[in-house]
Amino acid sequence: MVCLNISPKVALVDEKISITVTDLCPLQRVTVQAWVEEGKAVFSSCGHFLADQQGQVDIAQHASLGGSYRGIDSMGLFWSMKPVPGMSKAALLRKVDVTTPLVFRLSVIDDHIPFADLQQLTTVVLVTDEVQRWYKHGSVRRIVMREGSLRGTLFLPAGEGPFPGVLDMFGSAGGLAEFRAALLASRGFACFALAYVRYDDLPTSLADIDFEYFLDAVDWLASLPYVQAGGIGVVGTSKGGELAFLLGMATDQVKALVNICGAPVYGFDDLTKSGHSFWKGFKMDESKLRQTDEGVYLKDAARYDTEIIPAWSNNAQILYLCGEDDGVWRTDFSNTFIETCPEEKKNNIELIIYPCTGHLIEPPYMPVSRAMFHKVLGYTLVMGGQPKAHAAAQEDAWRRLLHFLHKHLPHEHHTSGRL
Repeated sequence: MVCLNISPKVALVDEKISITVTDLCPLQRVTVQAWVEEGKAVFSSCGHFLADQQGQVDIAQHASLGGSYRGIDSMGLFWSMKPVPGMSKAALLRKVDVTTPLVFRLSVIDDHIPFADLQQLTTVVLVTDEVQRWYKHGSVRRIVMREGSLRGTLFLPAGEGPFPGVLDMFGSAGGLAEFRAALLASRGFACFALAYVRYDDLPTSLADIDFEYFLDAVDWLASLPYVQAGGIGVVGTSKGGELAFLLGMATDQVKALVNICGAPVYGFDDLTKSGHSFWKGFKMDESKLRQTDEGVYLKDAARYDTEIIPAWSNNAQILYLCGEDDGVWRTDFSNTFIETCPEEKKNNIELIIYPCTGHLIEPPYMPVSRAMFHKVLGYTLVMGGQPKAHAAAQEDAWRRLLHFLHKHLPHEHHTSGRL
């Protein structure tokens, strides 16, 4: 009887796992398929393998000869996932409820079956098993916050702390994304996932945001008894990255900031502070939007002659992660950020531009999202990224991010571990 061995079967999403198949016939052709459903999104992947003379397949040592990825890669079945046939190609595989895992069903199917034919009733499934991938470690506490005007979720590692504190923000589509904050808490940080638009009773437009809201979030997080004194970190993606840069400029409470694919300027609308103009945002030139079958490229419509945000003003350490294949903005503009920086501050900045990598650089082993429907703009944006290169970038970026935060934030305790 064919056996499918998965270890560990319960793990954090940033952990690699081992997948082996035994008791096959020597040189038997099999397809190993992975399948996951999250909300309305259904994603799948597969690899084509040839059993060795002992009737075994080890995903970490045997090359996939076809399917959704090729070559030897222990996590190829995860990062090469894509929407199943019939689903929108702009579907996004993101965990909304971090108190539950992503449950991946792995199946071993006789013969080499093309990805498009995996759902045919004629396929012969030899064995099936499941693996749970978590963003939140079981010991991490999740606390929904309504503190004054602040809205979000606080994640705390096990123990009393104090822990290094991190403020976590995402982009202009709004809402609240908790998955990265939950994973950061699983790796030892007190992390506050902050919503700022289109959530609860918050503004529905970026034009109605006041920068005091973000300064209040920094001060509140830094004041908590289980957050290590001496300043916090900020991690932001896209618009959240722009806001992280502005916080680096505006307060010395931010000691380390990570901008993930956010422009070094502020876009769309001007930003106010205490009701008065604080930072001028660039306006898009809609005549330069590029429409393709995949969606809209925003990158050429952005203006690149506006004021660079001096995120270095208060000596925060800066990690700037960009994707060269970003469809939202021209990442060569990140070099302008470095060129604009005073010479004596440049040692505080680390800029990484990943080749063939798109806009959504997320925790590792998750598939690239090449396009995404933007609820505020009302159309599908091309995010960019080539699957294999993007996967390598996500793995490297997550390793760098954790190392950077641990290195530059004050801390007494370090808590992380396997589930």
